[in-house]
Amino acid sequence: MAFIPRVKKTVATTPQPKKEKVMFKCVCCGIDKNQDKDFYKSNSLIFKANNQRMVVCRQCCIDLFVYLVNKYDDCKTALYFACRLLDVYFESSLYYSAEQQANNSNSSIFAIYLQKVNSLPQYGSRTFSESSPLDSNNNNINIFETEIKLDTNEEDKKNQEDVIRMVGYDPFENENPMDRKYLYNTLIDYLDESTLEDSFKLLICIEIVKSFNQIDKINQALALVTADINTIQSQTGGIKTLVESKEKIYRSILAMAKDNGISVNHNNNKSKGGNTLNGIVKKLNEIGLSSSEINLFDLETCEAMKQIADFSNKSILEQLMFDENDYVDMLSQQRNLIKKKDDDLIKLKENYRLLKIKYNNLINNNGNSKYLILGGGFVLMDYFIRNSEMQISQKKIEGYLKLAEIIQWGR
Repeated sequence: MAFIPRVKKTVATTPQPKKEKVMFKCVCCGIDKNQDKDFYKSNSLIFKANNQRMVVCRQCCIDLFVYLVNKYDDCKTALYFACRLLDVYFESSLYYSAEQQANNSNSSIFAIYLQKVNSLPQYGSRTFSESSPLDSNNNNINIFETEIKLDTNEEDKKNQEDVIRMVGYDPFENENPMDRKYLYNTLIDYLDESTLEDSFKLLICIEIVKSFNQIDKINQALALVTADINTIQSQTGGIKTLVESKEKIYRSILAMAKDNGISVNHNNNKSKGGNTLNGIVKKLNEIGLSSSEINLFDLETCEAMKQIADFSNKSILEQLMFDENDYVDMLSQQRNLIKKKDDDLIKLKENYRLLKIKYNNLINNNGNSKYLILGGGFVLMDYFIRNSEMQISQKKIEGYLKLAEIIQWGR
């Protein structure tokens, strides 16, 4: 059988038409330039028939910005008036972001600002008419250098104070003021006994809280990018980068929690009874919260405890069957106990009466005798000070006070 070679079929492909360059004359320099490459995009309605492109080329826009910087001697003010001339949306926070990026890359602030406005979806349809006004008195406002009024309550302030007190310093002093409320309220849940005793574990907990804050910002960015369904396809690269960054931070958090026994599944310091009422009160006392101390007087005299005691006594009486002899013995014991309590009460009242008399004598005494009250007792100072005209040095007075304390302690 003869071998027949297979012939490779060739599929005829129609060549795609090459996109023609659209040349457009800049109204500022008068030079014909490529409309797609040399002119910025614009959201302004007046450039609708110009393929949503500005009529001033990129280089002329940058030159305009440089001219305004020299005129106003301030980059933010210059950018504001440049945006007003070109009908571009202006926002202070976006300016600071562009300024920081321009300083790091040695690029033009205006070029980076226009790139951000045209690429971020939240600014896709905004023009200068929607911009916030420029405050000429505060041209260099920075979020890290100004006091921001945040919506905080008493619990937020208490969490911040507790974190600084237990940690010993402010772990979020250099963080964004807008994020500190979330950081303090999250870290306070990590500060248990085992964390405060281990300085390395404490630093890991602080790092985990900061990482969760970064994840929250990534989620906000993803929400903004995916808000417009029509632009999701063009933002797939940015979405993929955000998701990958989020996954890396998550893996780092899980690794730190596992290595240091922070999560419940990997906790290497589980104590029996730690989550009971006694265990919680013990932890609060070790931390030093005075409000956690129990007032036993209020506890024993409150109405709820009285009802519990009544129910308990009633249940005991129903289960025990007493005869007449038992009741007689109980009454006899109760009578002796009541008599003893009455005698103690009479003695206490007499002591109180005598102390009250001594107190009144001290108040009504207008002579030269002076009294020193120490620990609830009275010490006569006539033996030390006879006349008010006598001048006594400070050291002698301190010596008299120490002697009075010795006398009181001996009593």
